Amino acid sequence: MTRYMMAATDAGGERLGERVASPAPTLGEVAEFGDSCRTNYVSVCDDHDHITLYGRDAVGSWSVIAAGVDVETAEEVRLWFDLVHHYRDPSSAGTGGRADHPLDQASTLESERMAAARAVSLVVERIRARRLDYPTQGLVADRFEAGWSVYAPVDVDESDPMAFLDIPVGRSVFLVSDAGRVKEISSSAPPQLAEEMFTAEEAYVRRRLAGEGFMADLRDEVMRLDSASEGSAGIASFTIDTSTEVIAARASALLGPIAQQLALLGPPGWDRFAAVFSFTVSGEVAQLRFWSDNRSTEARVPEQIAVLVRRQRHLAARMPAGPWWRLLLTVSDSAGTGAQMTTDYDYGDRPFPDDHLLAPEHYREDLAAYPRAHTPTWLSEHAASAAGVGPAPRTAPRATGATTRGSDVRQDQPTPPPTRQAPAPRPDVVTPSPRNASSTSTPPQDPMPSAGPLRPGGVPVLDTTIGWTRLHADPQVITYGRKSIALDQVEWVSYSSVQVAEKRFMFPTFYDNRWDFQVGRYPYYGGPKVAVSLSKGGRRAEQPQEWTFLVNLARQYLEPRLLNELVSQVRRGETVTVGGSVKVSREGIACAKPRFSLPWASISPAFLRNGMIWIHQAGVEKPVLTVPLSHPNAALIPDLFAAFES
Repeated sequence: MTRYMMAATDAGGERLGERVASPAPTLGEVAEFGDSCRTNYVSVCDDHDHITLYGRDAVGSWSVIAAGVDVETAEEVRLWFDLVHHYRDPSSAGTGGRADHPLDQASTLESERMAAARAVSLVVERIRARRLDYPTQGLVADRFEAGWSVYAPVDVDESDPMAFLDIPVGRSVFLVSDAGRVKEISSSAPPQLAEEMFTAEEAYVRRRLAGEGFMADLRDEVMRLDSASEGSAGIASFTIDTSTEVIAARASALLGPIAQQLALLGPPGWDRFAAVFSFTVSGEVAQLRFWSDNRSTEARVPEQIAVLVRRQRHLAARMPAGPWWRLLLTVSDSAGTGAQMTTDYDYGDRPFPDDHLLAPEHYREDLAAYPRAHTPTWLSEHAASAAGVGPAPRTAPRATGATTRGSDVRQDQPTPPPTRQAPAPRPDVVTPSPRNASSTSTPPQDPMPSAGPLRPGGVPVLDTTIGWTRLHADPQVITYGRKSIALDQVEWVSYSSVQVAEKRFMFPTFYDNRWDFQVGRYPYYGGPKVAVSLSKGGRRAEQPQEWTFLVNLARQYLEPRLLNELVSQVRRGETVTVGGSVKVSREGIACAKPRFSLPWASISPAFLRNGMIWIHQAGVEKPVLTVPLSHPNAALIPDLFAAFES
């Protein structure tokens, strides 16, 4: 009879208890053993050294997090699981939490540190590529352990005790790793916690393999002793060299846990799924589709799994061919045969499908982080295009196939996911009328154009393209490219129109015109959403009809439902959050930064001015808070307040 060894460990792998079981322990028995040892992890090893790793998540539920893996892969997955579930929790010290955590230190050598000027230039490139409403001049870079924190400083008159009210709420800060990864966060989040989490993520992705860590410590000790003896041992250098076969095996071993985590995202009874990851150090596209009989559904890949994929790509980068540009993974689960997995590494021998191709700057940043001996000509031209060198690449690649290199992974070819529909050749726009606003409502921007004629049946429809990306919107659904969301599932909406006038050489006035529209579900960062951005430079420009349509569509068909739901929640005694930071309850409103709490009797009607929702305390000229209209559900604040101020 097979014997099973249960071992309770902390996040670093230190054993806290052992127990022999026969037959194989159940999930309940594993959970009871882990709870008794006051830890979050239990590994179960059979006589063939196959390990099943169990973990307890942040809410206390136990589950299998990796099955049929070896010791080294179990360590990788345990650290990953602890990073995404427990690292932020200081109360879990001693049970896999923050006390002496293996990821507390980023192992970046002094010679590998990015210069501050380079970090700023990466952020400026990100701002311009994504058309963000953010300054590109005068940015400041502050060093932290894993890289740089880049932001636009705010001048505050320290002599004015109320000057803090002029500080923008929730303004973006960009964290830049020494490898070139850029992560945008909100300034409303505690910066130290955000930097600690970012450092831990970088430490996990770029950490040495287990054996290399031991050898690195041995090297440091040997060189220290030799230096202390003034070189009497004659040791000039100490090199750590891990074979290509070992690196390839470690990278390949992580594919199984990645597939197991993806499988949990599918609907019950799925037969097959296909995942495509198009990654660089600073940009990522992840697509996942499940099939069940003749039906297919698309699923969102959460950020937590993306961290595990980044780790796998970093290991693969140490193979002779370098890091893959795309990872294609297919799993089929046929009755009686068990699950079968096929994988492909795509090194860009053929151009990528248009929905997998990242912006040029992402490939430049990746080539800087992972220099390689060979880059396909088409990809080199694409990466150089935005830098002003080389010929202009095609804007919409037509090739949809991908080839692989035989020496790196198996040549099983996965079933490619469906390609997106070809864009419509010209816009077909019908503008809905704005909703009937109450007397306290304020239009979000300048007055909207009058409504155009409706389609037969009175249904407003927008079907057009922006660049090469198809945009469709109607009272049921909004689709932009491969992102789609039903209006009855939307939990928040935001939109903004910004026109910035600048003085430029040879031009009397240059206008930077930007229009953004977003709808989505919570959580705000990481939840599903559809975001549409439009921009135009030069002269002052009129609002694009596409943006006007989307805003009017939201005001007529979406905002009344969202407002009614928020009002109902507050009347039931719940507290809701609008505008990203404003807490609304039956007693009044409150905010954590700036900190204040006001009863309804002391609040003046909120109103819109210059793209901001202004909130005043009754009888006070200066606002207690201004909320950008671009924040989630900020446009609902005036009507929501009006429902309770009386």
